[in-house]
Amino acid sequence: MKIKHFLSLFFLLLCSFCIFAQDLKVKSMDSIFNLFAKNNCFNGNILVTENNKPYFKYCLGYRDNFLKEPIQNNLVFNIGSISKPFTAIAILQLHEKGIIDINENVKKYIPEFPYDNICVKHLLSHTSGLKQSYEQIEDLGVNAVLNNDSVIPILSKYKPQLFALPGEEWIYSNIGYDILPLIIERVTKMHFSDYMFNYVFKPAKMHRTFIPQNGEILKCLPVGIRAKDLLVPHEYKSITDCNVTPVDTINFIQTQRSFLFGSENVYSCLEDLSKFDLALRSCKILSKEMQELAYTPFVLNNGEIAKDLNASIPSYYGLGWYISIDTTQPKIIWHKGRSRGSRSVFLRVPEKKQVVSVTDNFDYSAVDLKGIALLRILNDQKYRNPILISLVQKLGCETTASNVDNALLNFENRKNLERQNYYISADEIIQLSDLLIDQQQITATKRILAYSKSIFQNPNIYSAYGKIMLMELQFDSAKVNYYKAAELSENGEAYLNELGYGMFLNNNNAYSEFILKINTERYPNSANVFDSYAFILDKNDKITEAIEAQKIAVKIATANSDTLLNTFKINLAALLLKKQG
Repeated sequence: MKIKHFLSLFFLLLCSFCIFAQDLKVKSMDSIFNLFAKNNCFNGNILVTENNKPYFKYCLGYRDNFLKEPIQNNLVFNIGSISKPFTAIAILQLHEKGIIDINENVKKYIPEFPYDNICVKHLLSHTSGLKQSYEQIEDLGVNAVLNNDSVIPILSKYKPQLFALPGEEWIYSNIGYDILPLIIERVTKMHFSDYMFNYVFKPAKMHRTFIPQNGEILKCLPVGIRAKDLLVPHEYKSITDCNVTPVDTINFIQTQRSFLFGSENVYSCLEDLSKFDLALRSCKILSKEMQELAYTPFVLNNGEIAKDLNASIPSYYGLGWYISIDTTQPKIIWHKGRSRGSRSVFLRVPEKKQVVSVTDNFDYSAVDLKGIALLRILNDQKYRNPILISLVQKLGCETTASNVDNALLNFENRKNLERQNYYISADEIIQLSDLLIDQQQITATKRILAYSKSIFQNPNIYSAYGKIMLMELQFDSAKVNYYKAAELSENGEAYLNELGYGMFLNNNNAYSEFILKINTERYPNSANVFDSYAFILDKNDKITEAIEAQKIAVKIATANSDTLLNTFKINLAALLLKKQG
């Protein structure tokens, strides 16, 4: 009896300790989210589950900031690129049934696909070499109507050059994942959304998950889901705005002219994502063998492993999933997502039956870090500071709300005293400077760029400052800055050439000529830069000077046995013929 009493007491104490430990973890989770509220850097939902049960739930902010409707649990949102694992699972289901072979060429399923050596597995693993998005396809235009049916015609018409041969490099590609639903539709004779409902969402009991068949989301809501069940995405109208606004109120966003699925546009909720994890672990929607294949890092042609070292958790990439690199811990299988006005992250540790899901509908950054922090607290590990705010956005807001001198002073103070709470992006500095120029705030732009040169050794900062100098007719200063930009870039000749052509495409022919002339001065032994300079001289009706520049291009190309010599000669002949009238 004494032994029995001792064991009962022991287990009671053990249970008490476990409850106490759990309480401490929940308090730690509460404390960091109190910081998020204090720092105004989160607006959304959080759900942590362990052993198939809720461990921590958190809601903060508004479903709709305009109407001041508080966020509730279980709201539905566009999970962005977290859609990709769902697409990959559908492909792997059909692979296991022998309907699709992921090792086969895409042309087997889509004969009109314009590339010869891309296999289905290359699309799944982001190793196809295809561009990331449609904005990278020249001449497509921002007003192009995009849907999955238009993907193959666009690729066939423009046939954008691959960034790398299939299987050579890991290059994230939304376009690749927009092609995969077309394969599914061809082989199953079903609409992609219907297939996903019947073979993924329904068996996983994900009753609040769906894929709209077009961009009119409110007309595509399934039974049981109302408009008020959707999170309203918000973002800043521009980097100079101080407050977020609902995305559909921003006047430059057209009403869903474009709508693509496969890479994005699955709508779900955090509870359904936990059901998705359970359905995978119990092998209801995909066998253990196929999951192992999906969670195995993809091997490139050279034997190296596909990886994304820039991810919040340095990770390999398998078939539709990121896989954490740290082999000292159980595998974290995860994906992140972003759609206009919202961000999300979905972290799974199948071995421990742990899931962390976070969504933010104010498009705040560092959502990944917030999810990782929760997962690390759950496992008694240290975590990085998940409170990161754009310091450049603060600068833009305060420049327009106050003045640039006060804004830069606050920027400097925050950078020195609160650096751990902010991130600083050179790309955002360029975005801000372009916007201020459009607003005719030239003095503020010049001050910000001059200050930024002391922080960043970035070619784009120097070229942006060079453009300001051109606008103020300070040609010597402009030349110094463009020279520095070329020096800082990996390939200065190509950098200045692209910059010059970009000016031409934006109808700044005078600036284009100035930059391309600088390129001939900096790289006097390059036939290509003289050919480019001749091009812009011709466009500016300086035919005699264009001919002289083209002659230099031919002379250098001849001396160097340049493979483009014949092209340069043809260009020269065309200029001579044009001069003759």
